[in-house]
Amino acid sequence: MLDLIYDRTAEDVAAGTDKGYYRHTDLNRVQAAVLYVRERYRAAGYDAVPYPSFRTWAENDVPRFSQMDAYLRAVRSLDGLIPIPGKPAVPESPNRLDWRGANAIEKFLTMMDDSMDRISGAWFYCDEVFSDEVDA
Repeated sequence: MLDLIYDRTAEDVAAGTDKGYYRHTDLNRVQAAVLYVRERYRAAGYDAVPYPSFRTWAENDVPRFSQMDAYLRAVRSLDGLIPIPGKPAVPESPNRLDWRGANAIEKFLTMMDDSMDRISGAWFYCDEVFSDEVDA
């Protein structure tokens, strides 16, 4: 179960709340979510998802543009595996990544995870799990 944040607001930014900043904890949380969701899809047969190369972010780290670009590419690598109506667009570039982009990233990952829950449940519902079994 993912514990992602996608309810940031302009007020959070203005007030300087924890949700108003994008910190190392956010980067590490999202990276862990990407790996988790990627593995769930890979285990279900979606092998085309590349394995992203991540680092662990520390409190005083300042990500470079290239690192944030790779971070966003890793999130977007999950896009297109399955159709998800209403999914938010993950930012294409780290330029001007704001609270709306941060929400979109984490909401997208939540929706990908929720979709895998529904896919997994559908196998049992339609008896697909037992389709190769033969009674002797």
